[in-house]
Amino acid sequence: MARRVTFDPDDEDFFGGRASIGSPKFDKMMKGGIPRGFTILCIGEPGGGMDLFMKQFTSVAEDPENTILISTAESQNEILQVYRRFGWPLDLKVRTIGEEYNEKVLEKDLEASRFRLEGFSMQDIQRLAQTRFVEEDNTDYLISLASQVTSLGPFFRCAVDNLDFFFQRNEPHRVISMIRVMQAHTQLNRGVLLISTSSGSVAENVQRELALISDIVFDFEVKMIANTFETRMV
Repeated sequence: MARRVTFDPDDEDFFGGRASIGSPKFDKMMKGGIPRGFTILCIGEPGGGMDLFMKQFTSVAEDPENTILISTAESQNEILQVYRRFGWPLDLKVRTIGEEYNEKVLEKDLEASRFRLEGFSMQDIQRLAQTRFVEEDNTDYLISLASQVTSLGPFFRCAVDNLDFFFQRNEPHRVISMIRVMQAHTQLNRGVLLISTSSGSVAENVQRELALISDIVFDFEVKMIANTFETRMV
């Protein structure tokens, strides 16, 4: 039997049946925004403006405590600089999985390489003895992502920028399964979930499956017109 969520009547009045997509122009085109409970997939080319759109989507932040941007490619400082530049609120939650991975995994790999090239100093040996040669980080970032999204309450707003990180480190079927879990949670809680992937980063059949899971698909393209580049969202 499917789990049911009880919504506070005041919250229902406050949030309404539709959510802003972050752009007044597109909200107007979509008759007030997107229906709550929807999952949106963005597929984009480099320079197509997709990463900025992900930030703009979360900048709405009707409930900052229930709004989160999860980035796999940018640092927290880089993200906050963009928010400051556009004058967007800074009180939403930001998680930078790419930074976490770099700190926990890549830095240890670099240290191991240094040991191989330079050998161990007495200080290294003492430190490793104290930490009992702690093994490399075994964090499952995909499970961590799904757990964080499914812990969000009713009417949440979440953007995951982007899924390439997870597809590069997991079997596609495993990533798809976790996205299905996130999509179901979004629908059940009347949240809005925005996910993205780079054009050509996954096989066509995987991209089709992502599109089938999603309620809306946006394509971000870069076109050459005369001597200039033009970006557009389809």
